[in-house]
Amino acid sequence: MHGRLKVKTTAEKEAEKNKIREKKKQVYLKCMNKIKGMYNSGDRSVELLNIITKVLENIPEFSTLWNWRRVVLLDIFSSCSDEKQEKESETVVKESETLEKESESDKTCEREAPNKAAMILSEKLFVARCLEVNPKAYSLWSHRRWLVEQNTSECVIKEELNLCNLFLKYDARNFHCWDYRRFIVKLGGIKIESELEMSTSLIERNFSNYSAWHYRTTLLDTQDMGVVREELEWAQNAYFTDPSDQSVWLYYQWLLGRETQEDKLLAVYRDTTNSTINLLLNNLTYTAPTNIQIQENSDNNTDNSTDKSTDKGNVTWNCHSFPAKLWWCDATHLSDNVTVSLGGATVTLCSGDTLGVVPGGISPRINYTAPQDIVQEQLGNIRELYELEPDNKWVILTYLDMVNTCNPHKSKEQITEIRNLTVKLCHVDTMRTGYYRDLWTKLLCETAVTAWWANMSRDITSRDPLNLSKKYITKLGHSEYMFALRELDLSHNNLTSLTGFSSLVAVEKVNLSHNKLHSLQGLEECKNLTELDASHNLIHNACGILSCTKCRLRALCLLGNPLATSSVYPGCVVQSCPMLCLLDNREL
Repeated sequence: MHGRLKVKTTAEKEAEKNKIREKKKQVYLKCMNKIKGMYNSGDRSVELLNIITKVLENIPEFSTLWNWRRVVLLDIFSSCSDEKQEKESETVVKESETLEKESESDKTCEREAPNKAAMILSEKLFVARCLEVNPKAYSLWSHRRWLVEQNTSECVIKEELNLCNLFLKYDARNFHCWDYRRFIVKLGGIKIESELEMSTSLIERNFSNYSAWHYRTTLLDTQDMGVVREELEWAQNAYFTDPSDQSVWLYYQWLLGRETQEDKLLAVYRDTTNSTINLLLNNLTYTAPTNIQIQENSDNNTDNSTDKSTDKGNVTWNCHSFPAKLWWCDATHLSDNVTVSLGGATVTLCSGDTLGVVPGGISPRINYTAPQDIVQEQLGNIRELYELEPDNKWVILTYLDMVNTCNPHKSKEQITEIRNLTVKLCHVDTMRTGYYRDLWTKLLCETAVTAWWANMSRDITSRDPLNLSKKYITKLGHSEYMFALRELDLSHNNLTSLTGFSSLVAVEKVNLSHNKLHSLQGLEECKNLTELDASHNLIHNACGILSCTKCRLRALCLLGNPLATSSVYPGCVVQSCPMLCLLDNREL
């Protein structure tokens, strides 16, 4: 490895090593048996502490022994004189150098009248030695934290910060140490300014110190636009200096921020065929919000003062996958006039209505939290850097994200630019080609559904179909926003699966021709589907169309699939789709 020749060990050397290992094993087993016996018998003596020390010196990550060690120490601490603790805790820091020389395992706890402060300091020195062996052991940092909690004086806090500085110098990415530092800073009430200075010094020493960049995200207040501007300028200097370093780009994205909103209702669709009420929410959730309210209105009256309220507890909300934005409930017990409300948004469906939309527009796009003037200024800077570094992955990716986010209603030229950027990413970063193709799909679907919802009326039957044919789509993105769609064209794309189609609860007609599908699995929840074109795909056997059994298919086309050449093809299709009237453009 690393240019060094591997020297083969002789049988004699191997036997010698095995002998040493066996000897260590026997010592370990002997110590562990003794420790278990003493601990289980209630022994909390200094002798037990010394034996535990002996094992931990060789196996510092043994978390059980650290837990037992704390139990023993607490028992010993309880016998210490409180008056001595107060007097000697003031001078114990000054004696640290002397204690360090005398803190060998057997000498640590052999005093007749142990002193708590001195023992804590000695224990810290022991933990520090163990950390040198394994600086990324959870149990060591946890034990160190417990020791600090026994004495939180100003001197102790300062010492612990110095310890963090030392171990971060060894490894700037040691997240155990960073977590411990955050604990010490909070415990000691350290000023944020001093921590910002510390992270600044680390970053100036090494721009690639991702942990230091991340630490700043826990310290800064992004509500202060003055601070955000200063940090953006500093980040700009960093990415212009080294545009290939991902650390600064991730920090840069954090500075621009992304909007977070409380759960809010966007639209309601009533599926009269399956007697369900479907809700589209703005956030992905693992459980339906508890404050969803459904009220049954009196006929021809939507005045809430006369409504009969249906409690959320009487309604079971379901979804097709977790987390979800689309939730549905059984509507057989509800009247034709209902009002649904959540997060200050209300939708009322009267008799005959199938779709209700909350005013304000619907889009899966998430805006930046930074003000528009800052975002536009940054877009100009990134565009300038893109001209200087046209083949840099991080520059292209950031520019792509900003172009997409800053333009909710995109022109054909902007869509073409986004497409060209994703193609370029595929060429400059071939290891992630699949990711960039999916990213293009996601951005395209985002643009398409935003435009589709822009003019959505309350009546679903009046809506135009959504045409996404010949767009190089690899999977259906933002499908939950298509839940009220009646007709969808995805022909001549690169679909390999129907992931996301479970959200298309209202779709009646789908064109999937000329894709790369091996199966129609995913159409199980499309129970209103009556017409499907899946011609010229890669469906080989009848198992590939079993998902259609739950649909109400009346017309199906599978021409150009290997299955269509099978002798049992017509029979198995009819068996799977009993309502079918038209197969491959021919009447049955």
